[in-house]
Amino acid sequence: MKKILYSFLFLYSLSSYATKPAEIFIGGQFNFNSALTGQDTKYTQKTLPHNSANKNSLDKDNYYAQEAYIDILTIGKTDNNTLYGGRAVMQLDSQRQQTSSYDSSRALTYTDTSKPIHARKAYMFLEKKSVGRLEFGDVEGASKKLKFDASYRFGGTGGIAGSWWKYVNIPSFGLMYDSSKDDGDNNCAATYAANDVRNCNAKGNMSFIIRPDLPMSHGYSITDGADKFDDTRTMSRISYFSPRVSGMQFGISYTPDSGDRGDSYYDDGLTANISDDVRDIMDWGINYVQQFNDIGLGISVTGERGFSENTDQASADEFLQSDLNAYATGIYIFIGNLSFSGSYGEWNDSLMMIRDDLDSTNSNFREEKAKYYTGGMSYQFGPYQFGISSMTSSYREQDFTLTSVAIDYHIAKNFTFYAELNNYEFDAKDVSTSGSVSIGETNNNSGEVLLIGAKLKFGEFDSASQIVLDTSQNTY
Repeated sequence: MKKILYSFLFLYSLSSYATKPAEIFIGGQFNFNSALTGQDTKYTQKTLPHNSANKNSLDKDNYYAQEAYIDILTIGKTDNNTLYGGRAVMQLDSQRQQTSSYDSSRALTYTDTSKPIHARKAYMFLEKKSVGRLEFGDVEGASKKLKFDASYRFGGTGGIAGSWWKYVNIPSFGLMYDSSKDDGDNNCAATYAANDVRNCNAKGNMSFIIRPDLPMSHGYSITDGADKFDDTRTMSRISYFSPRVSGMQFGISYTPDSGDRGDSYYDDGLTANISDDVRDIMDWGINYVQQFNDIGLGISVTGERGFSENTDQASADEFLQSDLNAYATGIYIFIGNLSFSGSYGEWNDSLMMIRDDLDSTNSNFREEKAKYYTGGMSYQFGPYQFGISSMTSSYREQDFTLTSVAIDYHIAKNFTFYAELNNYEFDAKDVSTSGSVSIGETNNNSGEVLLIGAKLKFGEFDSASQIVLDTSQNTY
């Protein structure tokens, strides 16, 4: 794969020479909303369930929140019509930059709590219609850019792929314990031994798939499994996208290590050879789009393949992390102003901590399956857009359901008011009939998130590409 991508780079260098200076464009997006939330009473207390000492930072029923992004694009063209350039998307953080407190000697101290600017993605590209497109840098892979599912052109904040999850507690291991949890040292007398994913009568990781994404795009961790954070999406990679021929296009991406993002002094952006990441990741996608008068069709097949770095085994009864092997199919159909969409994703046992010697009768057995389904429809009438979508998923017998309804009012081309209602339910495997849950198990949560807000897009470009139908272009 690496030889193929380097060959395309060589071909571009032979056929392209720049004679015109690149131009710079500024774009971006603001999104402000009021989030009205409801969740199980166990997750509205001052601390999280299981008598944990962890503070609950999501115990309110109303939040005001804003996301802001600045999108900088530089683009030029050679005499033989090859596009070249780069793009950087910066997330602006307006959180409090410091907190203050008095120590035991009554001295006032300050602690920084956040960074003002985050680079969400940054990459360069080369593109020629007859050859294809190359991207290299921190950017989404082909499986993210070429997929269809029920969140495509949905409206609101994205519904089943939107912002609702940022305002509720997701009942996973990450909420139960602090950073002291064990990572496989076989110290079963430790405070957090029940969460040791290798030893101490562990059951292997468990969590929930909450978005219609494959593992690397969704987010994962070795202790929890599926993870709500999506910072794994913009890892450093090199990608190739073919020209679209008779409606068909394919793309493929490669990265040697999922932990490598950018670079800095002393290699803070890089990771060691064995660091619980995923290596040699092949991220691919194929889609077909065609329009017949007022009827349009989009079909996609995408996948991820990679190898776990966490393969050391001290004893025969340890849980080991599986390799990455996942795929998804999706469809999008529109008839005039009405559209239908859906998808199916199969994670298999990707990146799970499992033991091959356990069967279903063992108390530590947990099913080695993970998958999701989505479906939805949308209707555009004048400046209004209405959409409804749903998602169901299962991760090691941890079931999740979500239904989203949104209505948008476009007062201008790039300014929209919206209301989005999300109804969610986390159905945990380990909840007993009495409602009591022991350490190392999961607690249910369910409720609603109503988002009422406004979003502004500025800048006239949606994508730097002439040939890639980038279905992720509005996700930042």
